[in-house]
Amino acid sequence: MVKEVQRFLGFANYYRRFIRGFGQVAAAITSLLKGGPVRLRWSAEADGAFNQLKALFTGAPVLAHPDPSLAFIVEVDASEAGVGAALSQRSGTPPKLRPCAFFSKKLGPAERNYDVGDRELLAMVKALKVWRHWLEGAKHPFLIWTDHRNLEYIRAARILNPRQARWAMFFTRFRFTISYRPGSLNTKADALSRLYDTEDRSIEPTPILPACRLVAPVVWEVDADIERALRVEPAPTQCPTGRSYVLLGVCDKLIRWAHTLPSAGHPGIDRTVRGLRGKYWWPTLARDVRLYVSSCLVCAQSKAPRHLPRGKLQPLPSTTAMVPSLGRFPY
Repeated sequence: MVKEVQRFLGFANYYRRFIRGFGQVAAAITSLLKGGPVRLRWSAEADGAFNQLKALFTGAPVLAHPDPSLAFIVEVDASEAGVGAALSQRSGTPPKLRPCAFFSKKLGPAERNYDVGDRELLAMVKALKVWRHWLEGAKHPFLIWTDHRNLEYIRAARILNPRQARWAMFFTRFRFTISYRPGSLNTKADALSRLYDTEDRSIEPTPILPACRLVAPVVWEVDADIERALRVEPAPTQCPTGRSYVLLGVCDKLIRWAHTLPSAGHPGIDRTVRGLRGKYWWPTLARDVRLYVSSCLVCAQSKAPRHLPRGKLQPLPSTTAMVPSLGRFPY
């Protein structure tokens, strides 16, 4: 919550010189951050100030009507969940950067898999499509601000993937220059791109019982079986001190518990052996574990293949030949 409030105030402070009484309006929000980054208590006053600032951002005199005789500036940014952009122009005396329009869009499932560079390019593409009626064929070349430095060379790149090549063809319809702008200065587009960051954040399930409560009954059962077996056959002298001797009748159950329990996660041979040797012992422990893990069906289906790549199919010479047997035919 603290980060979201700080991001909104960073966005709002950029336009405070266009809003009369900005400090008084935003006081209810800025007071929440006093005393350091602590857990915020969002109040009704802060909610009212937030809604009032939103109304002021989208009304006169903050938003300027686009002037075709002036050059445009497009600020773009992308996050893991969305893209954002701001269309601005310099006007007034002295010239000040005034916003003409804002844009934000949530990314789809496939678009979220793009790398950082492609998401930034996607923000440019979406912004140019939304404002193409102002930017395509504009009187002056416009400027694109981005906090991704590599995009400055997109037009000079010689190797592009198919998606980037389609976007590069789309960019040829416009006259613009890409300029790097650090993220600390690119606050408007950054705030707009992060509107959807927390929207689809999955909630991790909270276990009702901790893992120890699920494992403990199984451990108690195994230890009880070992104690009953030791009453019949005592531990040999070679059994290390501090470990429980396991008879053959209990070995399989103990290995199955150590390897297939949900909290174990089907470990490999070495990890299973190390886990058992910390508390248990029998002479053929390592061999029995190796045989069990090697025959585990779940492990065999899940592990990655390690064989060499199969070679290409080689044609075999034909052993039969087709010849006519009806004799000569007239032509």
